Amino acid sequence: MKHGLISLVLAGVCLWPMAGRADLTLSGYSAVGAFGMPMSSQERIWIHDSTIRRDFVDRGRYFSQLFDLAKHQVAVIDHASRLIEIHDLKNLQATAEVSAPVNSMKMTMEKTGQVRPMRHWNCEAYNLNASIPTRLGNEETVFHLKGHIWLASDTPEQAAVKNLIKFTRQADFFMGIPAVAKVTPAQSQLFSEIIRRLAPKGLPCSGELETSYDGNGPMANLARRMPTRLNIAFQDFSGEPIRDDMFTLPAGYTIRQ
Repeated sequence: MKHGLISLVLAGVCLWPMAGRADLTLSGYSAVGAFGMPMSSQERIWIHDSTIRRDFVDRGRYFSQLFDLAKHQVAVIDHASRLIEIHDLKNLQATAEVSAPVNSMKMTMEKTGQVRPMRHWNCEAYNLNASIPTRLGNEETVFHLKGHIWLASDTPEQAAVKNLIKFTRQADFFMGIPAVAKVTPAQSQLFSEIIRRLAPKGLPCSGELETSYDGNGPMANLARRMPTRLNIAFQDFSGEPIRDDMFTLPAGYTIRQ
């Protein structure tokens, strides 16, 4: 599920006030290469008010993630198993903070001057460098993330996510994938902070990121020899109204909390 991290980063950004209902749908693909095992998936993200839905395929299984930032909640839906797992984002944040305090993070973001179009959007590149101390197995190490993220600013579609900026300004803001937050909390802390800092800058177009670890232990050396590469590219977008049932839990599924 590592490719889901960059999807969330690119979904959880921007600000442009406007009255009335405004929705946004993003369509594209993601790819992750980790330990010599490439995976790719189509990506579709729907955003309305303080709710985000992401649909994707992970190793042949169809999943949805429903984030309700107002309730600090995420529902992970496994459609093949007809199973819904509901997680409290505040609990995930508290767990991540124990092993990877957010105040130990370092991060820089700078415009590169590169621009590329996507329909009427002009997507500008930002160079990202971030790190946070963490553990890899039993090893003390530092997790690094670097690469480029492309954002479009001053677009009418930014109205769809005007409320997200309010939540990123809150001290308890956290937006993470449960499977990642429990296993690699440092990554969740880092990506959640990236969302917070990118939120005022624009709408997501694409991203190309690479992860690495410091250290001389066996796990760090293995990770360094086979770094994880994360890529996502949105190819289309729409501001058409989204059906309300897209943000409700499907009937007949087993729910676990």
